[in-house]
Amino acid sequence: MPLVLLLITTLMVAGCGGGNDDSSQNLVSADAGIDALVAAAKKEAKVTVYSAQGLDALNNLAAAFEKQYPGIDVEPVRGVDGDLGVKVETEFQTGKGIADLYVSASLPWVQTQAKAGRFLAPTGPELTGKGKYDVAKYVHDGTYFETNAAVLTFGWNTKLYPKGLTDYPDLLDPALGGGKIGVVEPTAASLVDFYLWLEETYGPDYVTKLAAQKPRIYPSSLPMGEALASGEIAAGSFVAPIALDPAKAKGAPIDYKMPPSGAWGARYYGMVLKTGPHPNAAQLFADFMVTAKGQELITPSAGSVLPDIPGTLITNDKVRVQDPAKLTPDVVTAYQKKWKSLFQ
Repeated sequence: MPLVLLLITTLMVAGCGGGNDDSSQNLVSADAGIDALVAAAKKEAKVTVYSAQGLDALNNLAAAFEKQYPGIDVEPVRGVDGDLGVKVETEFQTGKGIADLYVSASLPWVQTQAKAGRFLAPTGPELTGKGKYDVAKYVHDGTYFETNAAVLTFGWNTKLYPKGLTDYPDLLDPALGGGKIGVVEPTAASLVDFYLWLEETYGPDYVTKLAAQKPRIYPSSLPMGEALASGEIAAGSFVAPIALDPAKAKGAPIDYKMPPSGAWGARYYGMVLKTGPHPNAAQLFADFMVTAKGQELITPSAGSVLPDIPGTLITNDKVRVQDPAKLTPDVVTAYQKKWKSLFQ
């Protein structure tokens, strides 16, 4: 699925601009309560959400929000982090905000802008510790907060490999040698991190053993998932549940599991922007996103910030957090060279 590929291969560190418009003077305080927040949001009557999350999930979330809070229109703007981050920066620089809420998986960008004071602290009840959302775990630096996560895992063709897989070491089964496994080429720093995670989790020689299986190489999770469904390969090491589930529902002979010790993926971070013209509607929408109802809509076949959400696969605290400081150009280049020597 292009969403997942674009999401996990886009890591952007950007500078800060010079606009200074701030909507915080119109913001209802957290102490005022949910009724005051709803009333203020309805006066604003609109919220614009920039997001790298899936468009279908965003639209479903928006429709549910509008139903629960009639009179507030939601305008989702779906894009990749690199493009949306530039748009938001431009709004920072000009002081002419369009986006009220931004959801991104690019943690370096988020951290940079948080340090520059670009975000409003959450005020909704869930995001201020009055609900089931774990504020201590998921609200960072007091301003940006985790909303959900995209996850990648292993999968198999149920006809070609009926006994299935339970964890990544199962891909080393001799029966899967000779081109029966798919692997992703680490063309970006984030994909290098996937292989580093495999080595950290399953031992420093795991990737070497995986290469000894003589796997087929794919550029992303999308073609690998398609190859799995078609029978081109019997198992894949890097597939997206959010892409496999629709095919599986239509009868494709595919299945997957989440690794028992946690998964590799990308956490999403939400930010209420100081330059947004509808700060209270943004706060209300942000809070709705992390309720049980919001999580069920925004996190199908993915990671959730709440436990026991129908349709979700894992909680965010079990999803890998990449450390961009360790993925320097020299480290990435050296690992890519090592990888090619093993797999090609």
